[in-house]
Amino acid sequence: MMGSRIILPLGMTLVFAAAAFAELPPGTGREETIRTCSRCHSPEIVATAHQTRDQWQVTISKMANLGAEANDNEFEAILDYLASHFGPAAAQPININKATAVEIECVLEITRSESKKIVAYREQHGAFKSIDDLSQVPGLDFKKVSEKKSLLLF
Repeated sequence: MMGSRIILPLGMTLVFAAAAFAELPPGTGREETIRTCSRCHSPEIVATAHQTRDQWQVTISKMANLGAEANDNEFEAILDYLASHFGPAAAQPININKATAVEIECVLEITRSESKKIVAYREQHGAFKSIDDLSQVPGLDFKKVSEKKSLLLF
């Protein structure tokens, strides 16, 4: 979707919206977030990202430039909702042996290609038993991962 807007059939939008209701916590701005964001992507993108308020502002601005439709009050409600429910302090530990690439990327703050390498290595070699096992993943910045070891469950 980089640089282009995808218009989905109504049925697809409703599927994403239904999934979003199940995954996003209740709160002011939730409905605006679901209505605006689920038109183009899965709610897992939001549910696994943990950004500062300023980072969420940049993300929302990018999405608006790509065609996300909401008025100023709705965008402000979305920003408040995302910043309060999906800020850095909201990051929860993940099980590295069960997490998706998107979850790994967001929690460990690594690139998508690095998180995919973790998943591929896990699928090929089996479950990780400790943080040290992750040092064996080719192309992974292990220093970044080890700094976030408190967010990893094995």
